[in-house]
Amino acid sequence: MPIHLTAAAAGLAIVLAAPVCAQGADMPAPIRMPTSAVKSPSEGWTDADRDAAAVEKGTAALNASQKAYQAAESIVDKATVTVRMPDGEQNETIDMAFGKGNDMDVKMGSLQIVAVGDSVYFVPDQPADKYLTKTISGNAHSTLGDLLPGFSLPAPDLALRQPLPGRPVADAFAMAGLEGVAVKGFREKDGMHEVLLGAAGADGMVSIDPKTNFVKRVAMVFTPEGLPAEFKVGFEVNCNPVAEAPKSPIAFAAGSRKAAGKLEELFDMPEMGEAAEPEQKVKIGDKAPTAVLETLDGAKVDLGAMKGKVVVVDFWATWCGPCVKGLPVLQKFADDMKGNDKVVIHPVNVWEQKKGDELKSHVRDFWTKKNLTMTTLLDPGAEFIGAYGFQGIPACIVIGPDGTLVATHIGYSPDMADKLKADVEKALGTKK
Repeated sequence: MPIHLTAAAAGLAIVLAAPVCAQGADMPAPIRMPTSAVKSPSEGWTDADRDAAAVEKGTAALNASQKAYQAAESIVDKATVTVRMPDGEQNETIDMAFGKGNDMDVKMGSLQIVAVGDSVYFVPDQPADKYLTKTISGNAHSTLGDLLPGFSLPAPDLALRQPLPGRPVADAFAMAGLEGVAVKGFREKDGMHEVLLGAAGADGMVSIDPKTNFVKRVAMVFTPEGLPAEFKVGFEVNCNPVAEAPKSPIAFAAGSRKAAGKLEELFDMPEMGEAAEPEQKVKIGDKAPTAVLETLDGAKVDLGAMKGKVVVVDFWATWCGPCVKGLPVLQKFADDMKGNDKVVIHPVNVWEQKKGDELKSHVRDFWTKKNLTMTTLLDPGAEFIGAYGFQGIPACIVIGPDGTLVATHIGYSPDMADKLKADVEKALGTKK
């Protein structure tokens, strides 16, 4: 299940939305998991909390919240987003600042969105030499939808401050692209106004501070499209909105970046609707690009100097859910290969927002927390992965002893260790 840059660009499939990403070539059949691992936010609501009067109160609470977001001269918020699945959870932080009119600055994972004056700017960490821009028509939110089809933020702040024309306020809480979200109830609990929401295959709850009418928490449980009904994903956003001016003025500086007029230009993609080129530039049997990369300790590793050995490279990022899930599988394969001096295994970190020593510290902390012992390398400029043309991760390659590409695996696969073992045996001519 690869995380695609284009999907992440549309705000639909950063690590938090990994369960609904496009399937990769190595994506296994969905695993049926118990619903008990993710609890529904609708549990404990009484019939009185759901009657017609309660629905009316809930609708009024959402409308009052939207008015509060629009009335504030400026707002800053640091939202924490958590996705819970039966086998674990993933987290992300979104820093948001809203000023006068359409002005806003949003930082989320490896991308930034800025709107200032009459223009909106979409600035991903990679590619580092381009940004996407468009003149605002309507408001910045609707313009982003034109620029990036399917765009949405996991947090509701933007949709409440700059609502899309003709859309009900409940749409501000349509997490992960849910459709038909509607108010189903209302109650007062623990000093908060709580609004019950529902949609096909999903239910949720919004907690609103009655003193400010700002949203403090959104919880949604749903089944991603294409998965069995018992597979439930919990999506929670904890917000901390404050009606105050941002610490730094909202502004955009292009620096050495150049403007791209549309998404296809930003990522050097074919036009939408045209036949897409294969993701990888390098085909099986071609000479495999190599690089000299650094370890977390600053040592240099020359992948091109490993002729005579099988080299396994796995491109990954700390924010990529499928990557995080696949690394222990790769670790198992590395453990199985210990003692075989003909096999070298290196995960390669790519597409992080942090740079320099901050990047090394960030990756080192992640590596330690996950108890991984492989030697990971760093490709901060994304030049090595760029040589292969991958637009999604995880992506794993196997380079043969003669320096040619033996195999490519895109996406997460629970039996990746077995696949790589077969690739190694083939490359070494030891496959039975």
